[in-house]
Amino acid sequence: LDKTKLIPTEMVYGAIRGMVDAVGDPYTVFLAPSQNKVIQEDLGGEFEGVGIQIGYKGSQLVVISPLTKTPAFEAGVKAGDLILGISDEKIGIDKNTVGMTLPEAVQAIRGPAGSIVKLTLFREGGEEAFTVDLSRRSIDVPSVELAFVGENEEIAHLKLLRFGQETPKEWDEIIKTIAAKSSIKGVIL
Repeated sequence: LDKTKLIPTEMVYGAIRGMVDAVGDPYTVFLAPSQNKVIQEDLGGEFEGVGIQIGYKGSQLVVISPLTKTPAFEAGVKAGDLILGISDEKIGIDKNTVGMTLPEAVQAIRGPAGSIVKLTLFREGGEEAFTVDLSRRSIDVPSVELAFVGENEEIAHLKLLRFGQETPKEWDEIIKTIAAKSSIKGVIL
């Protein structure tokens, strides 16, 4: 054993990661500082990537939702698509997603605007997997969206998309917009 190659911080992170993995919950993970940076970007609502929310279906990574007006949405990625592989030739990533944690997947999919990431997807009802090349770009995800619906736009349709640093400010602005419209008969949240 070459003691000079031991990195105490990485050993501690490894021990913590092992304890957290023993919980057996795919959503309970330990985040080292570099991974925590990704979470902070999520809370801020602005990052560089392809615009998909991901999660698990059983133990398989899956697209929960493509965000509107993003590379993934424009390329036809759909909610429910299984993510079988992630590849980025420039940074040397070509991974099968079996056993991959959410933070690892997010880190592999995100990257500098203008760079390309390839996702190998499988869609229920399809016969085989397919690959989608997505060009990353700057994504700004609002916390709250508002649309007025109905014949005379008398219903406010309010969507709370996520909780983040800007959510209270965005919420207050949307509520002021709704309150200023005198013809509102109802609100759908």
